[in-house]
Amino acid sequence: MRTLAGSCLVSLLLSAACGGASAPTEAAAPTRSEAAGPPADHPARELADSQVYDESGQARACEPPKASCAPAPRPVEFLDHCRLAGYQVRKCGCEELCGGKVTSSKQAYDAQGKAKDCAPAKNDCTPPETSAAFQDACNEHGHKLVVCGCEWLCKGPPR
Repeated sequence: MRTLAGSCLVSLLLSAACGGASAPTEAAAPTRSEAAGPPADHPARELADSQVYDESGQARACEPPKASCAPAPRPVEFLDHCRLAGYQVRKCGCEELCGGKVTSSKQAYDAQGKAKDCAPAKNDCTPPETSAAFQDACNEHGHKLVVCGCEWLCKGPPR
């Protein structure tokens, strides 16, 4: 008798939990078109037409992403600089742009702290050794040494 009462109780609970014999509810048809974008109170609306920056530092409004784009090389160094600076990388149209102004700097600094253009490293040249003090100053400020042309330079100001 106990099992019969238990199974009746379970059947009753399942019936109630699953909606029993109530009439099915109809889902409301969407009232907005997909092309209209997110609803007015959606946080994504704040990003629509927001200001973004390209690799050269030029500001522009972010257009909606396009569904199909021609293959294009990605500016990896620029996108890394964008992320490391704390900004979002956003797809605007067919381009990936940065939510903040950063440039993929081609400048580096010598031991005296003077900015120089960083030329590509020369394969037929070994840069001369640099002082430990310059290496330490560069590292202590969160930068790294790079070979530019045929000399060691720091990617950021060492002082």
